[in-house]
Amino acid sequence: MRIVVLGAGRVGKRIVEDLVEFYKDIDEVVVGDISIERAEAAAKADPERVKPVKADVTDSESLRRVLKGADAVINATFYGLAMNVINVALELKIPYTDLGSSLYRTSPRFIEAGVPAVIDTGGAPGLINMLSKYLVERMSSVEYIHLYDVTIETRGPNISAPIRWKYSIETMLDEAIMDVIIYRDGEFIKTRPFTGIEERIFPEPIGKARVFHIFHPEVETLAKTFADKGIKEVWYKIDAFSLPWEEGMKWRLLADLGLAETREIEVDGVKVSPRKVLLTLLKNIPDAWEGWEGYEMLQSVVKGIVDGEPVVGEATAIAHITWRSGSTLTACPASITGYWLAKGILDKPGAYPVEQVMDTDMFFKEMARRDVELLYTFHKNIV
Repeated sequence: MRIVVLGAGRVGKRIVEDLVEFYKDIDEVVVGDISIERAEAAAKADPERVKPVKADVTDSESLRRVLKGADAVINATFYGLAMNVINVALELKIPYTDLGSSLYRTSPRFIEAGVPAVIDTGGAPGLINMLSKYLVERMSSVEYIHLYDVTIETRGPNISAPIRWKYSIETMLDEAIMDVIIYRDGEFIKTRPFTGIEERIFPEPIGKARVFHIFHPEVETLAKTFADKGIKEVWYKIDAFSLPWEEGMKWRLLADLGLAETREIEVDGVKVSPRKVLLTLLKNIPDAWEGWEGYEMLQSVVKGIVDGEPVVGEATAIAHITWRSGSTLTACPASITGYWLAKGILDKPGAYPVEQVMDTDMFFKEMARRDVELLYTFHKNIV
C-alpha cells in the first residue's frame, strides 16, 4: 500500500507521523513538498517507510510523477491549490482527500471516473462534522447545530514575535474578510466575520473562552446532510484564530485596515496587492512556534428530540498538543480518511463530506486510539 501526503508543514508532518505509527500495513508513505528540507524532516518519522520528494502542486507533471502508483493521496497543502491536485488524481484515478477545499462541485467528475473522494477531512471541517453526526443520529429531529473551535495556550513559544499564527496565513486572512454563512429557518444568510461574540464555559482544561463567527464550509454541508431532521439553525464559531484573544485580534486589525484584500490598489502610480505586501512583510517575522504547548478543542452542540423529550447534546474532542506534535485534531482525521481510502473501506465514487460516507462508531474507535479525549453528554428537560 502506497499513500502520498502532499504538504510537509505542521499538519502534513503530523499526518505522516500518524500514518506510520498506527498503520503498519502501509508499505510506503511518500511525502511531497515544494521544500525538500521540510519533506526530509517529515520523513524522519520512519526513514525506512517514508520517502521524501520535492513536489510542486502547481506543476501537473511534477504531481504525476509523485502520485503515480499511489493508492490514495492526502492533500495537506493550501486549499487554494486543491484543484490542481484533484485534476491529476482524477486523471490517474487515485482516491483523494484534503483538509478543507470544499470542492464538492467536482463530485460528478469523481463519479464518472469511478473514484472516491472525501473532502474537508481535517478538524473543522472534518472531525467536527463527525461529532455532529454522532449526536444527530441519536435524535428524531434537530433544532440546531452549534459548532465551537477553541485552543488554549499553557506555555508560550521560546521566540517572541510581534504577530503569530497557528495555521495557514492565507486561510486566516480569508477567514478575517469572507462573509460568514449561517443557516437559519431554511435559508443560508450572510453576516460579517467577528460578529456573534459570546463567552462560554467549555470542558476542562479549556474553561472560559470568547468566540465569534467566521466562515466555515461545514455549516452548509451539515445543514444539507441533515435537512430531513427538520434542522432550523447551524453556525460555527472560533476563538481568536487559535491564539490568545489580544494576539488574535491583531489579525482583525490587519483585515480592518484592508491588508487582507487581494484586489490591487494604486500607490504612487504602482498597482500592488495589499495581501501580497503583507505576506512579504510577514516573511521577516520569526515563526514563533517552537516551545509552544496547549490544548485544542472541537465541540458540537446539538438540540433536538430524543424519545419525545427536548435534549441538548454535546460532543467534544480535546487533545494536548505541542510545537513538536502539531494539531492532532486536524491531522488524525485526515490520516484515518486517507488510510481508509487506500484500503478501499471508503469506496463510493464521488466527492462527499465526511458525515455522508463515514461510520461514526468506526471513526471514533480510531480516534480513541490517539491521544484524544472524547466527551459525550446529553442534558434533558431543556425548554
